[in-house]
Amino acid sequence: MVAIQAVNCAILGSRGLVAQRYLQRLVKHDWLNPVSVVGSSSTVGMKIHDLPWSLDEERPQLPNITVLGLNDLDALVSELKEKRVSVIFSAIPNSIANEVEKSLAEKGFCVISHASIHRLKGEVPLVIPDVNSDHLKILESQSYGTGSLISCSNCMVVPIALTLYPLIKKFDFSAVKITTEQSLSGGGRKMLERGRSGFHIDSSIPGESESIVSELNRILGRKNEGIFQEANLDIKVWCSRSNHDYGHLATVEIDFINHISAHEIIEAWQTFSSEVFDSRLPSSSNVINFIDGKLDPIKHRWGGSEPKFPDQDLLSGMPVSVAEIEVSDKRLSFKLLSDNTIRGAAGYGVLLAELLLADKIIQDTNNLINVSFNQSN
Repeated sequence: MVAIQAVNCAILGSRGLVAQRYLQRLVKHDWLNPVSVVGSSSTVGMKIHDLPWSLDEERPQLPNITVLGLNDLDALVSELKEKRVSVIFSAIPNSIANEVEKSLAEKGFCVISHASIHRLKGEVPLVIPDVNSDHLKILESQSYGTGSLISCSNCMVVPIALTLYPLIKKFDFSAVKITTEQSLSGGGRKMLERGRSGFHIDSSIPGESESIVSELNRILGRKNEGIFQEANLDIKVWCSRSNHDYGHLATVEIDFINHISAHEIIEAWQTFSSEVFDSRLPSSSNVINFIDGKLDPIKHRWGGSEPKFPDQDLLSGMPVSVAEIEVSDKRLSFKLLSDNTIRGAAGYGVLLAELLLADKIIQDTNNLINVSFNQSN
């Protein structure tokens, strides 16, 4: 890993699964120091160690932070600047994100957002670091002064893109079919609590299939004559909510133009995993974790790491587990599993921030972020 001067960061969200997953992964991070948490009116003024802990793992030792509110944005900005915050990880609902995230970017902060409202906007890069970090060039055209706004994708899109990209990059294909089984936690803390309490949870996820297709096509798009264009791939997706707590599962079928072998598929994944591993970044891991037998959401969502200590192990939950690889003539099918709150959300956001700092795309100048594109890569 490279030596990076630690920068202060804030988390928008206090009780949600993703917000607390951020806290869990940042409390011992060497580069990113959580100094502020912003929550709803019901949590403003509370110490974060007094808030109900939403994750299954033991609450880590948290810093002495009092929850701030969003009702007075000017006052919040002043307090964040006083605390020398540079990076803001936002895990708040769309309705609130739409009101504040752009404003915070305009005030000079680097905002890494999990809101879906920005994902298809041309001026906001939608980036998975291992797949399309070149899309960060879009930041050059943003008009937020020294600030920036970057979008994270749907939590189901991440493992699909990570397994799909190395294959469609190397082999010609005609169609992709994806069927998902998404966990209760993908619907948020309240859905997880309701499911655990025995309430019926509707298996349908309205709009999810369309979102996955749109986001995949944007992420897998490439630059043409200076403009990033969508991939326009033939992808069909069917999504459902499954009655398990964590970990999103998917079955993927790919029809190739030419004959393919299991050896070629596995080699492509292994090569990709090796190529995108970035030893500079604390959260960078092998992308693919191969599993013999059937995938178990309880066991395999951790990607081979120790499930009890994700606050101490930044690689915990970052690999995508892949199993049941079957090749017949020109068709490949496989199953994947990824932790939706880590690789699909907070771990992914932290990895993105690490990349921005390591590549000096953002620099902490006078304790406020400065966007720069003078790096060699």
